[in-house]
Amino acid sequence: MSPLHATAGNAQQGENAPIPKVSVIIPTVLREDLLRDCLESLRQQAFHDFETILISNGAGNWANKLAAEFGCTLVAFPENRGFAAAVNAGIALSRSPYVALLNDDVRLEKNWLQLTAAFLETRPDLSFCCGKIYQSDGVLLDNAGDALSLGGSAWRLGFGRQDSASFAAPRQVFAAPATAALFRRCLFDQIGGLDEDFFSYLEDIDFSLRAGRSGSRGFYLPQATCRHQGSASLGESNPTAVFRLLTQNQLMILAKHYPWRLLLRMGPRIAWSQMLWAAMAIRKNRIGAYLSGVAHFFWRFRKTIRKRTRWRLDELQNFVASLRESEREIYEDTTAADRDGQDTFWRLYFSLFPPSPGHKSSVNPDLGHLPG
Repeated sequence: MSPLHATAGNAQQGENAPIPKVSVIIPTVLREDLLRDCLESLRQQAFHDFETILISNGAGNWANKLAAEFGCTLVAFPENRGFAAAVNAGIALSRSPYVALLNDDVRLEKNWLQLTAAFLETRPDLSFCCGKIYQSDGVLLDNAGDALSLGGSAWRLGFGRQDSASFAAPRQVFAAPATAALFRRCLFDQIGGLDEDFFSYLEDIDFSLRAGRSGSRGFYLPQATCRHQGSASLGESNPTAVFRLLTQNQLMILAKHYPWRLLLRMGPRIAWSQMLWAAMAIRKNRIGAYLSGVAHFFWRFRKTIRKRTRWRLDELQNFVASLRESEREIYEDTTAADRDGQDTFWRLYFSLFPPSPGHKSSVNPDLGHLPG
């Protein structure tokens, strides 16, 4: 089904209307209070050349009222079609050269748009960037770039750690969290939008994998900061659905992106990762959600396999190298001395598969032009 309707608040669109530099796309479904805070943080931005496109995923009339109050363009769906479908609807409606994706439970610091847009303007070799995301308390980190292991499990770098010098340096990132990130619009034109079969969760990992294979790169910009409530939009209301989607989608990542020879080569790691994930489901009393996620994956298996494409040898070598570096980042993050306790999943994963020695080289030495 197509979007039911699109209306505008104070923002007027038309063929002759000026095109803003950035289109900010925000899906929303449950929390009027969080969305208001998010929109208020946009209203206070030092950078003003942007439009806001709000996608109501079956939200109440409060979404219409907030769209009018804050001058947003509104796309309304009668039901929750997922984060990926909402983002794609927003991109289809926008015309800006840059697209910012935001969760509705994010509050941006006032220079976030200014810093990220200026950064990509000065770095034509990069296609996207993300900043430093704090948890809602503004003390602990929530995300400093996403990473993926050779076993197919994803991790938010910095999650649960105190901010420190470890997160002060800009660096290349394996994946940008769709929680809050800025992309060149041409990247979506080149590789397509978010995969709507993921519905929500890990769709940003999937997109970043496709971007990386196309030769596109992203960066972590620590000066651009925001706060994230953390699963407040959906996870708190339905943690069982979240666990089901995470189970389904991590299997879809493997089936869609890992070449057959890599699946065979990494079979023990993948099996161990899945065993640990199943054990976590049992420990959290989510075994029903886990089994449902596995069943949903197999239901989508043939469709997912059809999305696979052939790999050239050099592409495969680059992919494995990037995964190895990404896994090393996970290891260094989850075993950091300043972490308050080690994550059990990763402790057990690395107990069998410690990272191989290697040189970490993701930090770009040419950083003199970075915005202050």
